[in-house]
Formats: sequence, structure tokens, C-alpha cells
Amino acid sequence: MANKEQILIENEKQANYVVAKVMRITFVFFTIAFLLNLIGVFIIDKTIMLIAYIAGSILLFLPTILLIFCSQNYVLIKFINILVSVIFMCLLSATLSHHVTAFYVFPIAISSLYFSKRLSIFTTILTVIGVTIGQFGAFFFNTVHDKNFAHLYDVIVFSIIPRGLLVFAMGSISAMLSKRTAALLMKLFSAEKILKRNHKEMVIGFATLVENKDGSTGGHIKRTSTYVKLLAEELKKRGYFSEILTDEYLDNLYQAAPMHDIGKIAVPDVILQKPGKLTPEEFDIIKQHTVDGGKIIKETFVRMNNHSYLRVAYEVAKYHHEKWNGKGYPKGLKEDKIPLCARIMAIADVFDAVSEKRCYRDAMPLNQCFEIIENGRGQDFDPLLVDIFLSMKDKIVEGYNSL
Repeated sequence: MANKEQILIENEKQANYVVAKVMRITFVFFTIAFLLNLIGVFIIDKTIMLIAYIAGSILLFLPTILLIFCSQNYVLIKFINILVSVIFMCLLSATLSHHVTAFYVFPIAISSLYFSKRLSIFTTILTVIGVTIGQFGAFFFNTVHDKNFAHLYDVIVFSIIPRGLLVFAMGSISAMLSKRTAALLMKLFSAEKILKRNHKEMVIGFATLVENKDGSTGGHIKRTSTYVKLLAEELKKRGYFSEILTDEYLDNLYQAAPMHDIGKIAVPDVILQKPGKLTPEEFDIIKQHTVDGGKIIKETFVRMNNHSYLRVAYEVAKYHHEKWNGKGYPKGLKEDKIPLCARIMAIADVFDAVSEKRCYRDAMPLNQCFEIIENGRGQDFDPLLVDIFLSMKDKIVEGYNSL
């Protein structure tokens, strides 16, 4: 589970992409202004406008270029984005007009995306410096012809000071909003953490109820979850199913594994705990637990607003008794038509079932349990998953002995 620092780091990474997009959009409007100046809509000197357009375009595409070549260095990109926005604002102020007041808040708006009070203050100071440089530059290089600012005194008193105060005011508001937003983000994180913990406890409670109901000697939930985790992580480590086995998927699978037999809650105790062989009718009732399990999960967790978890939990509960050769239940799915999470769960479930003492038989030795999984290769189980599972016997045995 992500901690608070990781959430802020993730926000910074996302903010870098947002800033790059904003810069590209700004470039579009900047280009329109350049073209309108060429046809005489604006009266800015064409040479000055061309210089500003070329320099500004380079600045506006710099964040995108940085994301392409060094996206992992998100802290560096963040500060470069701020510098680019300040320099761009300074460029407009120095070369185009004293009256680009709207762009004075451009860097501050960019900094507010990062939810950092310190960064907002830092950006405000840089922006005031940029405004000052831009106004002095326009005056000394005579790039902006404005009779209201014919003397240096006029530039300082009637341009730099009021604009500096405006920037400080906007920066102060931005700093307070950034602090408040970060605080709200942390509150949301804490609330989500509590909800996840409560959800996990509810899942374990449901699963324990079923485990006690079917006459299990205990520990089935923990062991199957451990085997699922070991197998899924090994698959990811070796590069298999990389498009499926994302961190989110793995987390959902770990949380869903204890719920795989939740449908047994609807099976009569007399059948679950029967010491002898089941009749065909009784076995049909047992098989119904997969359908009931999927239904229970859908009805119980539909309001969680976590569709990715709901899908994995549903597939684990409903399809973990499907077989690779298509002779499983409830749908008779075959090979990779069976969801990956259910194929992983199937191996973990069978391995633990045969290694555990039940009311109708004793537990089997672990070497015999591994043989059963091996014999089911290409028939009951995904051949690749069996190969990976058997290649990590030491880890499986270690997990078994630790519980």
C-alpha cells in the first residue's frame, strides 16, 4: 500500500505530464498570436515578435522533451518546469508588452499543481524577479514603446511595484491553497487506508466463516493466499503476463484469494462435512459454490467503486475450478479462456487441499502433493504455471512450514 510520501511523489509525476500538456496548449495560442501579428492584427515589431516566438517555442517544448528522455527524474523536471514558466513570462514581458498581466500568474498556476506550499513561495519569488527583469529589459532595450513608461521612475513606481505586489498576492493565495489541498489529500489517503483495512478484515471474516463451515483443519486461507502470492510474483519476476500482472492486479489478487470459496457458505453443512464419497447430486450442489461465490462477491462489493478488484475477486471465485482441458466447472472454459487469476488460484487451491487433513482423508506428503500438480500439467492446470510452481518447490515448502 502506498504511503503518504509515495502519493505526493505520484502527484508530482502526474503534474509533470499536466504541465507539459499545458505548455503545448500555450504554444498553440502563442502561434496564433504570432500569425495574427504577421497579418497586422497586432502592432508588435515583427522582428521582436519572431525572436520572442522562436525563444518561447523552445521553452514551451522543453518540459515535453524532458519527459521523453528523463521522465524518472521527476524532481529535476518539476523545478525546470517552474523555471521555464518564469522565463517564458519574463520573455513576454520584455519583448511584447507591459500589459501581459495575465501571464504573471502563469508560473504560480503551474506551481499550484504540485500541492507544495514551499514550491509556491519559491515560484512567487522567482516570478517577482522575472517581472522585474522583464520590465527593466523592455525599458533599457526599448522593445516596448509605451508613453506611460517613458522614464525609469515610471517603470519602477507604476509597473514593477504594483505588478510585484499583484504577484505576491496571487502567490500567497496559491501557497495557502497548496497547503490546504495537500492536507485534504492526506485526509483522503487516511480515509482510504481505513476503508482498505476494514475491507480486508471483512474479507478474512467471510473466508474464515467458510473455512470453519467446511470442516477445514484451519490455515487454508493463509496457505492458499501465500501460494498465490509466491506464484504470481515469480511469474512477474520472470516477465510472464507482464501486461496483466501489474502492481494493482497483484494487490487485487492477494486480497481476492481468501474469497475463492465464499460460495460454500450456501452449501449445506451435511454435504461439506460428509466423510464419505459424494453422490452425483451432492457433487452438483458442491459445484454450484463457484456460481454462488461470484454472485455473492458482485452483490457484496458492487458499491466499493473498485471495479478492478471486483473483477479479479469475481473471476477467482467463479472460475478457480475450471480446467485447462475444458473439463472443469461451471462454464467448461478451456486454456487461456480461463482468467489468469483463476488459473493461479486453481493450483494453489488443489495443492493445499491435498496437503491438508480433511474429514474424509488424511493429509498427503508434500512430495506427493507436488506430483499431483505435475500430473495435472496440461490437463487440469496451465502448463506454464505448473512449470513455474514446480521450479520454486523450496519457496512453496518454506511457505507451508511457516504457517
